[in-house]
Amino acid sequence: MYLRNIQIFAFLSSLLFFSSQNNSYFSVEELLDPEPQPVEYRLVVKIIDDEWRVVFEDDETKSDVTLRRGDRIRWVVEGSDASFSFPEIQIFGLETRDVKDGNPLVMAISRNAPDGTYAYSVFVHEDMTYARGQSPPRIIIR
Repeated sequence: MYLRNIQIFAFLSSLLFFSSQNNSYFSVEELLDPEPQPVEYRLVVKIIDDEWRVVFEDDETKSDVTLRRGDRIRWVVEGSDASFSFPEIQIFGLETRDVKDGNPLVMAISRNAPDGTYAYSVFVHEDMTYARGQSPPRIIIR
């Protein structure tokens, strides 16, 4: 048992030493917690310049979301009910979802979602039109 503890200590010490070098490939945090925590991205569907748009909550110039499996997207539609349509069932586990005005739609990227770029659509019931994103809004899974 004593020899095993010494081996583990030597291994961890060498990892700490090499991770502190400038040309290190891994940080100590990555070695101890290799699974990054999920991130939630916040998007809003609203009227901007007389046009329904899908945009980031804090940046109305962007709508494309680049994320990893397990990350979440939170959409809030301001001023109408809406229907969301996703091109690949493996992204969220379903193809369509309806949301009421002002209520959030929170979806997590499935662990089985394939890498790729996926355009999705948001149909706005109030004006019977589709919301535009970065023409169209896209989910990019890496």
